[in-house]
Amino acid sequence: MTQQYIAGEFSSLLAELRPAPNEALTDALDTLRREVEVGPLARLPRLARKAMTLTDAICWRALAQGDASGFCRYATSAAMLQEFSDNAHLLG
Repeated sequence: MTQQYIAGEFSSLLAELRPAPNEALTDALDTLRREVEVGPLARLPRLARKAMTLTDAICWRALAQGDASGFCRYATSAAMLQEFSDNAHLLG
């Protein structure tokens, strides 16, 4: 896989987490997505770790709000992001 493909797919997977359960998480997700799209490719492993932390927070927030269907959607997206990050060797 090329680095540009990895960055594009990473950004696309992050987009699937929108909208997040609250504005602060949506803002954090948008900021992370911009970093993935325009930042140096060498930063992708650090951003992948940050994404895992953020997806965890998004899933927990959905549960705290009693949003079971949202949780399922976020958890599925988070699992896809985790699998992609592992396959792209972003998580070391």
